[in-house]
Amino acid sequence: MFIFIRLLLGHLIGDFPLQFNKIYNLKHRGLIGIIPHALIVMSCFILLTLPYLNLPGLWGFIFFLSITHLFQDSIKIGYKGIRYRLLFYLLDQVSHVGLVSLVFVTNIKNIKPIQKAGLIWSLYNNDLLAIYIIAIIIATYNGYFMMRNLKNNLLGRGHIYSGFEKWYGMFERAILVSIFLLDKYIFLFISGVLILRPIIFILGRKRFMLNQEFISGSETLLSWLIGIVTGLFLCFVKHRIS
Repeated sequence: MFIFIRLLLGHLIGDFPLQFNKIYNLKHRGLIGIIPHALIVMSCFILLTLPYLNLPGLWGFIFFLSITHLFQDSIKIGYKGIRYRLLFYLLDQVSHVGLVSLVFVTNIKNIKPIQKAGLIWSLYNNDLLAIYIIAIIIATYNGYFMMRNLKNNLLGRGHIYSGFEKWYGMFERAILVSIFLLDKYIFLFISGVLILRPIIFILGRKRFMLNQEFISGSETLLSWLIGIVTGLFLCFVKHRIS
């Protein structure tokens, strides 16, 4: 599980926070444009498994993940339909995680935490910290794309998020996930987050050019559902490994 967590984290960092707009737009130029993105993902795999790069099997698996990521994205970009975009997005992410999970049928599945003293190695060996970052990325970046596709495909209406709406939603879900690391007063903090959205709407409506969609039931429900479900998963994992 140790090496799987680091490889999964590497995939998520490369596929979400480090997939900048320029990289995303470049991908739509075809296979040659997807290569930089695949190299970024590969670099994340390498950085997250740096202490074990002396193992030939690990290099082979990283190369395998990077090549399959390249071709999976080329297939996804080639599909232009909107009707099933949510389904394609979910299948794409599930297949990426599934390929990372193939590490369990390799010899490198038994890699153990590195036995070195120091803060850096303590942080690197901390499974809960790595899983927390995974949960944050899933709730924030992945949550943003899921909400866009849900609105387009299931609710029958699209919504173009402003920069403020996008980042506030991600901030809101990150806070919800983080609350589940607390042992006490969880519901008190959740209540505080609940009233924050309407307060911001009232005080910053003109400044941030917010419309009613910002406080709509569907927007709030989707954002909270993703944040709380991810937080509950994190809470479950926390108690399993503590």
